[in-house]
Amino acid sequence: MIGYLESFIEQYHKWTLDYTYPFITSTQLNYYLSQKKKRLENKGLRIEEDYEHVKGEITGDLEKKSNPYSVHVLHREARHILKYFKGDKVIASFKEPVVLYASLLDKDGYEDHIVKCDNCGQEAMASVMRNGCPYCGTRFEMEDVYPCFTSFYSVPGLVEREKLKEDIKKFLLITGVGSAIIVFILSFISYKEFVLWGRILISLFSAAFGGGMFMVSMYMLMSITLLIRAFWEAGRSLPLLGGINTDKKLKEKMKKYDPDFSYAYFEGRLISLFRSIAFSDSRKDLSIYTGDSDLSFLDDVLDLSYRGVSKLQNFAVEEGRIKIDMKIFMHNTYADNKLKRKDENFTVTIEKDGKPDDLNFNITKVHCPNCGSSFDAMHKKKCPYCGSEYKLVHDDWVISNITR
Repeated sequence: MIGYLESFIEQYHKWTLDYTYPFITSTQLNYYLSQKKKRLENKGLRIEEDYEHVKGEITGDLEKKSNPYSVHVLHREARHILKYFKGDKVIASFKEPVVLYASLLDKDGYEDHIVKCDNCGQEAMASVMRNGCPYCGTRFEMEDVYPCFTSFYSVPGLVEREKLKEDIKKFLLITGVGSAIIVFILSFISYKEFVLWGRILISLFSAAFGGGMFMVSMYMLMSITLLIRAFWEAGRSLPLLGGINTDKKLKEKMKKYDPDFSYAYFEGRLISLFRSIAFSDSRKDLSIYTGDSDLSFLDDVLDLSYRGVSKLQNFAVEEGRIKIDMKIFMHNTYADNKLKRKDENFTVTIEKDGKPDDLNFNITKVHCPNCGSSFDAMHKKKCPYCGSEYKLVHDDWVISNITR
């Protein structure tokens, strides 16, 4: 499954370059990307983003099954490269170690199939046609093809482990040898009264001792510097400690309603919904947001980077509906007069009827409970055919409130 993650990273990188939508992503995720594209264009900006490989990277796959569907939460260590452009000028650039997480929805026994374009008659794989006919450009609605990615986020890391080891070795070797050479030369010049072979021996001994001591000193200095950085990051992360046991607590509380509850899947869903709402230019029309609060404080956000921790604030069940208050810790980028990055936390209320997650549910193809018609409910709260209100909360998680 990790191979799919590599394909997604490659396709997402291409999207940042020319806005070619990935063909391995769900329609819901593509909605988020379309809204992010609008936000960047409205601010007169564009980005270039990639997740490069790092040496000794650790990968993994957390799986949740619900026959015939399964969700794989894939993760990989990476070097996150992000550049902001205004015109052709780079106005901000960031490079940092992260762990990338992405939720991949799969369907057992599913095989990609041939689709025929109604306009030009050409045939292609469904995974290609979903982004429009490659021959004539005609676009048409299509269900998700499998497997597909439904959400992704990255969690910042402290250092690249293998790179740090190599950098330390190189630095100590260069400084050690350099200092030894300098000590040798100074010693050789200083001991003029000795015979040549004596001067050489004394200089070699001095160089070995001096170079070794200098290497030890530099190693201690680098260790102290790294320790200070670790303490600084620890201080910055102190508020996150309250969320350490959230996984365990929420699993215990959800056991009664969903025995196979996956916190990894829920976490990805929470961040995905939050980002889609934050970047939307028509929040009042979104069925995934049922609140009426003023969310204008999210209008200038350019990037919402999840710090990998959420804290369970409250869990309640009212008339069969689960209502959860989660504090999510983020590191965000805003476009004001200039780009600003800062740590923030938001309290998000997320709700759903008390039943197991339906991995087959597709918000872009729901059926009206009144007339049975199928329509895209992502940004339509009412059936376009009979006018009946559709309440997404009966089928999937929705967010009812966001505060900071």
